[in-house]
Amino acid sequence: MPIDDPTTATPSEIDEELARLGIEHAKATDTVNGLTARVHRLVNDGMAEYATELQPRIEQARQTIAECEAAARPLDAEFERRGGWTRAWLVLNTGGHVHRTMECRTCFPSTRFAWLTQLSGHDETEIVEQAGKAACTECYPSAPVDIRNQPRRIKTPEQLAREAEKAERAKAKAAKAITAPDGTPLRTKGYGQIDTEFTARRSYLDALAYARYLTRASIAHHRDTIAEYREDAQLILAALAAKHGRTEDDLRAELAPKVEARWKREYK
Repeated sequence: MPIDDPTTATPSEIDEELARLGIEHAKATDTVNGLTARVHRLVNDGMAEYATELQPRIEQARQTIAECEAAARPLDAEFERRGGWTRAWLVLNTGGHVHRTMECRTCFPSTRFAWLTQLSGHDETEIVEQAGKAACTECYPSAPVDIRNQPRRIKTPEQLAREAEKAERAKAKAAKAITAPDGTPLRTKGYGQIDTEFTARRSYLDALAYARYLTRASIAHHRDTIAEYREDAQLILAALAAKHGRTEDDLRAELAPKVEARWKREYK
């Protein structure tokens, strides 16, 4: 995200933004190059009128390039003002090494890198420890041999982002989930296993409303079924109360109007 005051930002924050701007700049540059080449082909083929339709997109991409360059200037200036800081890049091929610079003589102009912005400003000893056997011997010649024999623990920003997204999805899923108070699956007789709070609440309303319906129809004839639905409702209520740290009586009172509404809508 954009940085308002580079002087208060960490090296990782600055480099993360520079990396983002670099990606946007590269995309816009590819757009300009691709559309410009297309314009030339159209003009050469005598279809200049179609070429003019591409001009707004080219200008928009050029504007993006200019905006990226303008946004990067104060960040680069802050890097220079602080006298620089450590940076690390991972080569994106099988067995790729971690380098302190993309100018390492073991790399080539075509080498693809992942900028490890999460390590910007970190001590090189820590970077080498995380790089393990992936540490470039040219960039880190003084790295201890025993550390260079360890597995690589560094992950790319993209991998970290995917893990963060996965964690958020798991957190969201957990927020929607429900279990019995002891943590085991919430199993009922009439609704089977209930996995989400939404289903639990809906089943609770249905169980009590249906039990009330059967009671009015013939309590003697439906005695066992009524008991089963009321038992299911109690199991669900206990699970809901445990999840939210509330008493069953409190939650029962809160849900009572919804049970009444369900009864009137479905059975009265």
